[in-house]
Amino acid sequence: MAKKIRFPLEMENGVEVRSMEELRDNFSISRVLGYLKNGKLEVWLRDRFETDIADKVEQLDLQDEDLAKRVCEIFDIPFNEEAENELKKSAEREERILLLKKYTDDKQFEAVIDSVAFNQDELYDFLDEDSDTIYLCGEKFSIPLAKEGVSYIGINQPTVVIDSKVEVNWAKKNISVENVMFDQKYQEVMDNANKEREKASKESIIGDYSDKSYINFLLSSDDKERAKELYQMAKKEINEIEFDIDADVKSMRNIAKENGIIGLLRGTLNSCRDY
Repeated sequence: MAKKIRFPLEMENGVEVRSMEELRDNFSISRVLGYLKNGKLEVWLRDRFETDIADKVEQLDLQDEDLAKRVCEIFDIPFNEEAENELKKSAEREERILLLKKYTDDKQFEAVIDSVAFNQDELYDFLDEDSDTIYLCGEKFSIPLAKEGVSYIGINQPTVVIDSKVEVNWAKKNISVENVMFDQKYQEVMDNANKEREKASKESIIGDYSDKSYINFLLSSDDKERAKELYQMAKKEINEIEFDIDADVKSMRNIAKENGIIGLLRGTLNSCRDY
């Protein structure tokens, strides 16, 4: 017989409840009302054979002004000032979900709506609360590099402003940034850094000219100078190569021909053979 998978309900602070006892101990009227409206509360109850409570929940009028009180009565939870505050939080949460839907219909982000920043002030508020994961939903955000140990995840691929004239070592700062676009200034910083790395990589592969080789020892003084000139020309061409092999080889052949060094290698090999 197939085993049924019973999902938990998430209350405040990420607490997951899997039984009626856990639900009452961690009861959040704002979260419960949310699950009531999307139908998950009734399913959760019936999966745990709480049929009587599930039937009462099913009969509730979602438009009832005293809906929160009715729910608390069903679960035998006192409805007090704290519950009123929870109710206000529920209304605010619904408003935030409606705002989220203007950017995306992806349901996964509704589950983390309490960690979504829709503007810069909300981002700062999350940082004041030492949130380690912040979802960004809006046009543009500025990420303070002084606040380390934070993961930023873009929902609608917003623009992120990075106030730095050098490429940021994200790993060192323990900051991660996903699904965003960097502002133009910082993008230029990264592009320049990539170009410098590519240049350094090419130079390290090509290396500098050496006159210590065995073949160089066999060359005449004039040929040595011509060989050195050819090397410098070749090095410059290789650094600027665009990966069009046929065109690059033709260009190198023309350079050698124009500088009268096309037969240098043949002469060198003949010298080695005579030696």
